Amino acid sequence: MTKKEFKDKLLLITYAVVLFVCLLNYRWIGSFIGFLGNIFFPFIIGIIIAFILNVIVNMLENTLLKKVKSMKRTLSIITSLVLVFGFVIVMLFILIPQVKNAGMIFVENIPEYQETIYSIGEKVGLSEHQLDFINLENNKLKDELTSLIANNSESIINMSMVFANSVLSALTNFFVGLIFAIYVLIDKENLMRQFKKLLRKILNEKIYNKVLEIAELSNNTFQNFVKVQAFEAFILGFLCFIGMLICRLPYAATISVLVGFTALIPIFGAFIGCIVGAFLIFMVNPLQALIFIIFFLVLQQIEGNLIYPHVVGGKIGLPSIWVLVAVMVGGSLGGIFGMLLGVPILSIIYTLIKTYVNPKKSKKIESSKATSKVVS
Repeated sequence: MTKKEFKDKLLLITYAVVLFVCLLNYRWIGSFIGFLGNIFFPFIIGIIIAFILNVIVNMLENTLLKKVKSMKRTLSIITSLVLVFGFVIVMLFILIPQVKNAGMIFVENIPEYQETIYSIGEKVGLSEHQLDFINLENNKLKDELTSLIANNSESIINMSMVFANSVLSALTNFFVGLIFAIYVLIDKENLMRQFKKLLRKILNEKIYNKVLEIAELSNNTFQNFVKVQAFEAFILGFLCFIGMLICRLPYAATISVLVGFTALIPIFGAFIGCIVGAFLIFMVNPLQALIFIIFFLVLQQIEGNLIYPHVVGGKIGLPSIWVLVAVMVGGSLGGIFGMLLGVPILSIIYTLIKTYVNPKKSKKIESSKATSKVVS
């Protein structure tokens, strides 16, 4: 047995022992990973925020602030924050009054709704007790609600405390992540230089170059994903606005902006906007709410099967079918963040596997790209 064969067998045995120990202690390892995840979760959020803001920062530095010499980075970060948070604040200022108005209209129309439901109940042959339940008077409804709250006051207080604690924890994690993201953006070149020095010390040249290649691929993929996802959300919001105008549905502008905003979450995010939009329209006219849901489902089929896979998948080098797989698997593993990160992560994995399987083809493509850059 040669020395190399002995090392390979020893390495294989070591891997097998480590894997066996991990399988025996999977619960403890899972708890430990969860503990570390809770500690570093704000910083993970910060890295995600930094990736998203970095796209806007780079665009500002290369366009509007290109000729600015002093404080370019500071101005670009402040401008990007103002743009993002300004858009969210404008969204809230548009949405909240509309929800309030829709709620007032709904309360005013309750007697009419009751009469309609009561007449439908009579036609379908409901019993007197069931019809009496439908024909609730306002005072009776208030009494029922007061009694329900009084009988379950302790549970309601506990649920309120849990909800408030969850909201406070989420806000704390977000603001810590935001501060961390700002520091990363301010000093990103220096951080990258230090990271490269560390890798060069602990890795050999071949692995070091491969890690840098993967890091560059990841950065480019994530930046392309953010750009095309925003573009795709704009397309969906615009189509929703045009369709609602054609169908003469209320709150067309508000709901379309909301659908476009929530569509930043791949494929399924727009359904959040649909639910809120349908609720708003339902308070005004239940039949129009049904029309909106049917219209949105048709629009979502067009967007999910035609627009999204080709616009997003084509730009980040991922076939259409794998875009859907990435969103579904990412959502099942990590919720909303999993949906956001699933597509770019799978795109990176897909590109690396494709490069490994077809190394000659990938080198040929890279050389042709390099040649085209030199010629241009």
